Amino acid sequence: MSSKISRIKLLTVMIGGLCAIGGFCERSAFAQNVDPLTVDRPVTITRKPKPNRRPVRRTKPVVKAVLLKLEWRVLKVRDDGSQEETSPLAVFHTGDRLRVSVRTNQDGYLYIVHQTSPNAPGQIIFPDSRLNNGSNVVSKGQEFVLPSNCPPDIERRDCALIVTPPAGQELFHLVFTRDPFTDLPNSAAEATGGIPPETLLKMKSSSGQVLKRVRGITPLSVLVINTNTKDNEDIFETLVLNKGQ
Repeated sequence: MSSKISRIKLLTVMIGGLCAIGGFCERSAFAQNVDPLTVDRPVTITRKPKPNRRPVRRTKPVVKAVLLKLEWRVLKVRDDGSQEETSPLAVFHTGDRLRVSVRTNQDGYLYIVHQTSPNAPGQIIFPDSRLNNGSNVVSKGQEFVLPSNCPPDIERRDCALIVTPPAGQELFHLVFTRDPFTDLPNSAAEATGGIPPETLLKMKSSSGQVLKRVRGITPLSVLVINTNTKDNEDIFETLVLNKGQ
C-alpha cells in the first residue's frame, strides 16, 4: 500500500511539473476539446445600472454570476465555397472572401457593427432579418457565422464579406450585453441608418470593461473575457481587419 501511495504522489508531482513547463496542461485541455468558452465558475459581481440599457428583469445589486465571455474567429472562403479559419492578423487583399464567427458563453444580447474604415459610419449587420428570426437575443454557445444565410441565387463562395479597396482597415464591433441597449437596434426591423464613429467610440470607452484575451477552442480563435466584477454588464470588442493593396 505504501509503495502504491508513493507512485501516486510521484505521478502528481510529474504532472504538476509538466503544467509548469510551457503550458502543457492548457494544450492538453485543448486537445481534449474542452471548450474554454463554456467552462465557467460563478463569481460575485456588482450589477451596475446604466442609462442606455433596458433591464429585462429585476435583480439584486450584488449577485453570483459567470463573467461575460465572447469568442470570435475569422474564416476565409475558398473558391468552392468551403471555409477555413485564418489569422485575424493577416493582411487581406481586394477580392478576398471572409466570414466572421461569434459565440457567447451565456444568454444575452448581441450586436455586430461594421465600419468600412475607422472614419465611416457603422452599419448594423447583426441583428439581421435572415438570421435568428431577426432577433439579437442569443443563447449560450450558439454560433453565428456572418454572412451565412444569403439568397439562394448567390453562389456559395459569394456568401461572404468581400474585401474591397482602398487599403486600410475595416472594423467589426462585437457587442455582447446582459441587458439590451436602448440606443441600438434590438431587431432587424429597427436597424436603419448609420452609427457615427464618435458614438461607437463613446460606447466603448464608457463600457467599464476590463478585457482579457486568450485562445478559444480553435487555434486561431480569440476568447474575450470581461474580468471587471464591478462592471460586468457588457463586452465591447473591436475586430480590426488590415487590408493591403
